[in-house]
Amino acid sequence: MTPNRKIEGQKSLLGRTMHSIAYDEIHDEIVVPQQLAQAVLIFRGAATGEEPPLRVIQGPLMQLRSPDQLAIDPAHGEIFVPEGDRVLVFPREANGNVAPIRVLMGSDTLLGAEMLAVDPVRNLLVVSGRPPESQGAPGGFSIFGRTDQGNVKPRWRIAGPKVGSGGGRVFVYPPRGEIIAVSRGFVGVWNIDDKGDVPPRWMIGGPNGVLRQIRGVALDPKHKSVIISDKELNAILTYSFPEIF
Repeated sequence: MTPNRKIEGQKSLLGRTMHSIAYDEIHDEIVVPQQLAQAVLIFRGAATGEEPPLRVIQGPLMQLRSPDQLAIDPAHGEIFVPEGDRVLVFPREANGNVAPIRVLMGSDTLLGAEMLAVDPVRNLLVVSGRPPESQGAPGGFSIFGRTDQGNVKPRWRIAGPKVGSGGGRVFVYPPRGEIIAVSRGFVGVWNIDDKGDVPPRWMIGGPNGVLRQIRGVALDPKHKSVIISDKELNAILTYSFPEIF
């Protein structure tokens, strides 16, 4: 199938390692991390062809090393970037060499941040990752306040063998307070209030299933569906999943 539009070319400033994309439905903008350029690119929602970004956040004040993933909070106008031992937060309208407005970082955070998601309704931040072995915590999800900064402990964690390895892509569905995440070859659903070693309430995939290497997950609330991209299958699969909506 031919795409309706493509953003491409030198003026777009896009590179070959674009591993994350987020859409701001309130302001109709597309936000992408540019790993090689240590930057965040913001395009208009209807961008097409060799179109330059509306804004580029880039420069030493950003403190970015290799931004691979990001999440946005359109309701509060913020961009969240996980970078291992820290999470950096930027205002949506930032442009140029801009310092983060908050940095979540320190020995008590147990981060190992790989991916994250924001619940703007409950003012919570879900960080997915595997803390360093020296911290003695398993992979999973660390729950922080949305505006937490500095060296603060997670409010609680969802982690353990039943949860999975952590570090996978994670999304939040605020109307139901649900965490939808990739873990050990399946897509699992947890409640954001779950604590400790809690198995997923629902699952797509698992041993001997169709899914092989899950790379992306998107929610379609209108059709009560979950859309999953699989690297090994080279396919996009859509599952009816009314239970979570």
